Amino acid sequence: MTPPRKLDLSGDFRVHPFAELLIEILQAKLTGALRLEVDTKKTIIYFRDGAVVFAVSNAREHRLFVRLLNTRFVSQSDLKKVGHFSNDMDLIAELCASGVITKEASANAFVSQFVEIIVDALTWPRATWLFSPMARLRTDVSYDIEIYPVLMDYARCVPASDVTQRFKSVQERFFRSIDMVSIPRLQPQEARVLELFGDTPLNFSQLREMTAMPDAALTQSLYTLWLGGCLLRLGWNRAFTETLIADIKKTLYSRVKEALPIAAFEHPSAQPETAIAPLESDEVEAVPAKQTESQKTLDEWLARSQRAPTHYDLLDVPEDADTDVIKAAYFRLAKAFHPDRFHRETGSELRRIQVAFTTLAQAYETLKSSESRQSYDYKMRKELEAREKRRAEGVEDAQPGDGSEHALESFERGLTHFSDEEYAVAALYLARAVHYNPNNALYRAYYGKALSFDENQLHKAESELLAASKLEPQNSKIRLMLARFFIDRNLRKRAEGELRRFLEIAPDNKEAEELLASL
Repeated sequence: MTPPRKLDLSGDFRVHPFAELLIEILQAKLTGALRLEVDTKKTIIYFRDGAVVFAVSNAREHRLFVRLLNTRFVSQSDLKKVGHFSNDMDLIAELCASGVITKEASANAFVSQFVEIIVDALTWPRATWLFSPMARLRTDVSYDIEIYPVLMDYARCVPASDVTQRFKSVQERFFRSIDMVSIPRLQPQEARVLELFGDTPLNFSQLREMTAMPDAALTQSLYTLWLGGCLLRLGWNRAFTETLIADIKKTLYSRVKEALPIAAFEHPSAQPETAIAPLESDEVEAVPAKQTESQKTLDEWLARSQRAPTHYDLLDVPEDADTDVIKAAYFRLAKAFHPDRFHRETGSELRRIQVAFTTLAQAYETLKSSESRQSYDYKMRKELEAREKRRAEGVEDAQPGDGSEHALESFERGLTHFSDEEYAVAALYLARAVHYNPNNALYRAYYGKALSFDENQLHKAESELLAASKLEPQNSKIRLMLARFFIDRNLRKRAEGELRRFLEIAPDNKEAEELLASL
C-alpha cells in the first residue's frame, strides 16, 4: 500500500469495517481517496465533499467490458468493432463514438460498475485501508452514486450478533441527521425507531425504555438507520477524530497528482497489470459463456434456497462442518448473491433474490454460534433423521416447485411441526408457503406466529401478522392472533387499538369483546 502522508489515516477492517468508514467519510463531508487491499485485490473509492463519485478495482470481474456483456448493454460483435483498448474510459469513448451506446447509458453502466465494486468490498471480512485527502479526482470526472441505499441493505444483512458487537456502550447517543433530504424506504421496525427521535439525542438505554422492541431488533434498526444516513452517532469508536477532520478541512492542498481514469491507480508502481490489460479477442468469446454460467448459477442458488430442508443444505456444508467452514461458505455466497448485484432484475426476480439472501443470513446467524446451533440441531433432529432414512431406502428428497399445490404442502407440514411445538422447523416450512403464495393471509399469519416464539424474530413476526390482517381484515382468527401477539409483548395499548378496530367491522364477535374486556 502507498506510504502514508501527513494527514493520511490507515487501519484494518477488523477494527473499522468498510461500511463504517464510508459513513464516517460521507457524514464528515470529506474529499479524498480510500484505498483497500486484501491479498492481491485492490480497490479505490473516491469522494468529493462527502459524496462517492468514483470507484476502481483491479479485479477482472469488475472490468467494464465484462459488466457490459453480462448486462447485455453490448454484444460480442460490438466489442470486436472497438478493437483493443487500454482502460474502461477508452472503451466507453469508442463505444459512444461508434454509436453503440449513448452517453447516458454509459454513465449508468459506470455507476452500476461502481456500486458492484463497493458491494464486493463490503463482503470482505478483512482488509487494510488508507484514506488520503491529498488524492483528488479530476474535477471533470464525477458520477452520482446513491450509496445510502447500498449501506442500508448491507446493514440489514449483517447478522444480529455481529451488529451487537459494534455497540460498545448503552450510553452511545444518536440523533436525527438534518442532511437527509429524503428518507430511504424503511422497514416497519426502522420507521418506528426513527419516529422516536425529535431534536434531542437519545442513547440506547433511553430508546430501550421507549419501545418494547427486543434489543437485537433495536440495535439492528439503529445500525441500519445510521449507515443509511438517517441518524448521526456520538460516543463510539470512530476512525476519524474531530481534530483530524478539522485539520483536513482547514489545510490548503496543492494537488500532488490527479487521479487517473478508471482501471488506473494514482501511483503507476501500484498499478496491477490485470487492471489495464488490453482485451484480447479470445476474451470476448469467453465472457458470454461465463454470463450463461453465471445465470445458471443464480437459478441453481435460488432453487436451492427454496428447497433446502436445513441451514446446512442452504450453505452447502456438512452437518459436522466447523465454524470456519460455515463462515467461509456464508461469505462466498453473500459475495456472489448479494441483492445489490442484481438491481437490474425485474421486481419478482429481485424479490426472490432478496428473500434468498435474507434466508442465507439467518442460516449463518444460527450456525455461527455454538449455543444457537445446538438448539437448532435439536429442533431439526427429527427432520434430519427422516431425511437420512429416506436416503438409506433410496428415496429422493422432495423437490418443491412453484404453485399453490406446493404452498399448501409446505403449509400443512408447517402446521404439523407447529402443533408439536417445533416452532423453528414450522417457520421454515411456513416461510416456503408464504414464498409460493405471499397473498394468502393465513399462511402469513401462521408464519408470523411461528416466528413470535423466537425473540430475535419478533419484528419480522409482527410484520407478517400485520400483512396478514391487511390481506383479510375481516378474518377474526388472524385479527385475534395479532391482538394476542401485542398482549404477549405487553403492548396493551396496541392490542386494545387492534381489537377496537376489528370490532368496528365485526361488532358481534364475542371472542374479541371478551379479550378487550380482559384488558
